[in-house]
Amino acid sequence: MTLENIVIHAQVRESASKSAVRKHRQSGLVPGVLYRKGTAVQIAISSSNLPKAHTHSSVVKLVLNGEEKSVLMREVQVHPLTDKPLHFDFQEVQENDVVRTHVPLNFVGLTREQEKEGAFNIRTRYLEIKTKLALLPRSIDVDVSGLRADQSVQLHDLKLAEGVVVRTGKGKNVALASLVKI
Repeated sequence: MTLENIVIHAQVRESASKSAVRKHRQSGLVPGVLYRKGTAVQIAISSSNLPKAHTHSSVVKLVLNGEEKSVLMREVQVHPLTDKPLHFDFQEVQENDVVRTHVPLNFVGLTREQEKEGAFNIRTRYLEIKTKLALLPRSIDVDVSGLRADQSVQLHDLKLAEGVVVRTGKGKNVALASLVKI
């Protein structure tokens, strides 16, 4: 499991009204929601306690009222100018749960000779996958070392762990990246 060493301390919010959320933000707290099976709990997290980098494939520990839970980050809303987080959505998960989430692609192996040949064009930065939480990768490496001009890396070229199902472009020939001649 891609369990991070990140621990986020949260507190339960009593009110979800606009004025209460505004007061939380002014006092340095970021509002959020923790989704469980069938319920949702309004929470607030200190802005100093937030993870610096986050992806939808990161499992973090959330301490709520002294109880530690494994959560998957579902959505982060950020301010368009300051990039400060405005709202978080978390989903409580168990180790044997099957999750459907977006995993970032990490393109590796681009050489200087390839850069001289043409422009490297990334068409897809994330893939939606469905897998057990224990098999959830933090990112998927895409090898572009053998790429030549006017070639592309296709979805079917990826080597994924057994049990990981790609949901992006299901049934289509999806190009992930290409080297385009200039």
